[in-house]
Amino acid sequence: MANKEKKRNPRRFYRFAKFFIWCAIRFVAPSLLKKNYAEVEHYTPKNKTFIIIANHSDILDPGYQMISLNRYVRFVAADWLITYSAINKLLLDKMYGVIVKHRDLPPHVLTDEILENLKAGIPVGLQAEGLVTTNGETGFISPNTGKLVKDSGVALITYKITGGYLRKPRWAETKRTGDVFGKVVHEYSPEELQNYSVEEINEIIRRDIYVNAFEQQRMHPHVYKGERLAEFCERTIYVCPKCNGVSTLHSHDDEFACECGYKVTYGEDCFFHGDDVVFDNVLDWDKWQRKKWKEILTTGKGLIYSEGGQIVYRVVGKEKTELCSDATLNIYPDKFEIVMDNETVSLNIKTMKRVQNSGPQNLVLIDENSTYYLLDNQIPRASDKYVAAWYYLNGREYQ
Repeated sequence: MANKEKKRNPRRFYRFAKFFIWCAIRFVAPSLLKKNYAEVEHYTPKNKTFIIIANHSDILDPGYQMISLNRYVRFVAADWLITYSAINKLLLDKMYGVIVKHRDLPPHVLTDEILENLKAGIPVGLQAEGLVTTNGETGFISPNTGKLVKDSGVALITYKITGGYLRKPRWAETKRTGDVFGKVVHEYSPEELQNYSVEEINEIIRRDIYVNAFEQQRMHPHVYKGERLAEFCERTIYVCPKCNGVSTLHSHDDEFACECGYKVTYGEDCFFHGDDVVFDNVLDWDKWQRKKWKEILTTGKGLIYSEGGQIVYRVVGKEKTELCSDATLNIYPDKFEIVMDNETVSLNIKTMKRVQNSGPQNLVLIDENSTYYLLDNQIPRASDKYVAAWYYLNGREYQ
């Protein structure tokens, strides 16, 4: 479990953060927007303190929102981000640039820190899905989001970003040259929010920030030019629609092909093309594969799936330690198994606290004792299949 820390003072470094962001918005934002083919609609909040909630299509989403509002917002960020580099740790953690979501701590710890910041008059930003969308559609939003908004007593701003996923899909390494647009959908005053139930606030958020990237692209086509457009698509798509093979699909340049011979190309319109296309976009393919993967898992006996090349870290607090550079991760009906050089870790599916994606292909596994494992891989792979497996083998739906 993460080490306990002294209670933070939300306003510590706040003036510095505001000045830093003011400078960035004034001097860096124009080139940032131009470089990423992005346009934002400027908006002046009516309320001094607020929660801004947006869909998560791109790692630059918080930047787009702060540029739109022309002000500093303290965003919630996953713990892996502060371990990414020394600069991230200094600016985002030590200097309180973000509110860190520690995945091995109870949810109320994060909620309490968000409310402390709002009480101190600091606007807070949430990407409602938690992670950048894997397939281009706005994903699951926790029902606790509406309760947080209502309990906070501050205003709610909803924000929508379109084009971000198509410009740089979560699974891709290369960016595309194509349009991204961000704007405030609506600002709800504290008085207005008190008239809504928690369920109604959740529905407002879902409605305001929902995006289906491929539906949007069909209605308003844009060209997204780039190199190696299909490379690393196997980070999201892992079941072949022709042979039903799992992790038998591989990408190269614009081509995405299965070992069985099935092949498509990824075009500048962000759709798949070929002589025998089953699904012409990532979203429809992903929705189908989740059903097929559930069928494979729930009918499997003994060892269901095995994947080597795992780089295993144990995370304690804000530090991570490598345990093995070439482990194997196995799925059984009742457990995940990490087979390393000198030990095998068995994780009971029923008692594990969390299985979650982290970044483009990393995986978080947290056992019943809050031991936190972070798994990367030496080759492109879909970590999402393990998250789905945890849900399905627990008899739950994966959204």
